[in-house]
Amino acid sequence: MNVQRMLRAVVLASLCSAFAAWADVPPGGDFARLSSQYAAWAGGKSNADAIVGGLRNGSSITLVTSGAGRSVSLAGFTPAAPMTYGEIHSALSNAQRTLSRVGIAQPTAEQIQAALIGGEITTRDGASRSLAGVIPARVG
Repeated sequence: MNVQRMLRAVVLASLCSAFAAWADVPPGGDFARLSSQYAAWAGGKSNADAIVGGLRNGSSITLVTSGAGRSVSLAGFTPAAPMTYGEIHSALSNAQRTLSRVGIAQPTAEQIQAALIGGEITTRDGASRSLAGVIPARVG
């Protein structure tokens, strides 16, 4: 599969996930505030919308980030259950702090996923680190 096809597939998957999240969330209010607050950290508005919408509805979340040298990071997961906006804010704040403590201010999609549901990350110095995660993910 060539790189352009892969990128198109990643973008399409991200848009579909974001659209599904937007469809069930009324405009404005807590959704918009949380999405705006975490957009820069999450790699853009579409990722922040996907995270907030997916956590709010308990639906699938797909994240896509771009890195140096035209690298692309793709991750996806489904939370175990819908969350309140307060729970979402707490989860994102904790995930952001967790990554910040290991020196990651602009995480990749995989690093965001690991901070939220647990998993292995590679820090800037190349060390491997296991994160516990701050929310349960749906299994199966």
